[in-house]
Amino acid sequence: MKLIITENYEQSAELAAQMMLDVVTEKADALLGLATGTTPVPVYRYMVEAVQQKKTDFGRVRTINLDEYIGLDGEDSNSYLYFMRKHLLDACQIPPERVMIPNGMADTQAELDRMNAFADANPIDVQLLSVGANGHIGFNEPSDVFYDRYHAVKLTQKTRESNSRLFSSIEEVPTEAITMGTGGIMRAKKIVFLATGEEKLDAMKKILEDGEVTPDCQGTILKFHQDCTLFLDKGMADQIRPAPYVEVRRV
Repeated sequence: MKLIITENYEQSAELAAQMMLDVVTEKADALLGLATGTTPVPVYRYMVEAVQQKKTDFGRVRTINLDEYIGLDGEDSNSYLYFMRKHLLDACQIPPERVMIPNGMADTQAELDRMNAFADANPIDVQLLSVGANGHIGFNEPSDVFYDRYHAVKLTQKTRESNSRLFSSIEEVPTEAITMGTGGIMRAKKIVFLATGEEKLDAMKKILEDGEVTPDCQGTILKFHQDCTLFLDKGMADQIRPAPYVEVRRV
């Protein structure tokens, strides 16, 4: 596990984007694992700029998303497909046939089968990741188990409250979602991880400091990943005492 400490979140996003782009440079048809929410938005902005300035060619790039809300159509402005089209896919001209994301309106079991079949056959070259205030990665909420593959989850009240900032009210936030399991996340060849905001500090301490790997904080499983790079701004990082096995670098 590597921790790169930056001056601010904008620098974290730029460096994380470059790490994602470097994978595409090395492998033109790379499969990019993508995340949603406010944290990755600036990362996608830098990636789009690189493509539009022809610094990187996305002509063969494929994508797979961590999750999608159950019950939201892809045309709904709160769906994750809509989010990805708005922030990355359309600007980079990545067509639907190269995009794998759960369909929130389809039969849930059929979608799990479809996503798992693809994930089993197509290793993720690099997974962009962040964490929730309760330590969830993807929509893998605190639990007594780590799930392996795509599965359906009931969202906790805390997660729904956090995500309600993107909806008109909390009543509009779906109660269920399809998400990649922690096992699927861990099978990514490389993980690029970002976090920002004081509400994430406790989760980041559990991930980076000496401590148990526990499904009660799903992000702690990243301690076991062989190529995981975390970007934190110095304001957050200076409040954390990384474990001895964490390679720390300031930029």
